[in-house]
Amino acid sequence: MRVFQTFQAFQSQPTRATPVSHLTIVCLAEALGALRKQMFIDLTALGLRATHVSITRWNDRDEACATVTLDCPQGARASLTSLVMRLSGERSVRRVFWSDDTPRRTTGGAMAAHA
Repeated sequence: MRVFQTFQAFQSQPTRATPVSHLTIVCLAEALGALRKQMFIDLTALGLRATHVSITRWNDRDEACATVTLDCPQGARASLTSLVMRLSGERSVRRVFWSDDTPRRTTGGAMAAHA
């Protein structure tokens, strides 16, 4: 009986309603400001909310990296994929990728990466 109660308690733990996505862009350092502004406009238009932004600039090269953590409902994933594809085509952008922290249901539940 105790094992069954433990199993029920594990299953009834609250899960995050909206999956969290991480969008990372590596670009020329000089283009980062304009790119961040455009990303904010695009994400707002898609109805996605950024919860955290992290910026890294490297002194030894002319590149910077912006990682945006955002709430991305399942229905917005296609729009986010389109945004990633569009950003990948920008001349100043070197790399763009995103990953999801999807809720873990049954076996494993590894983080999915999209590029």
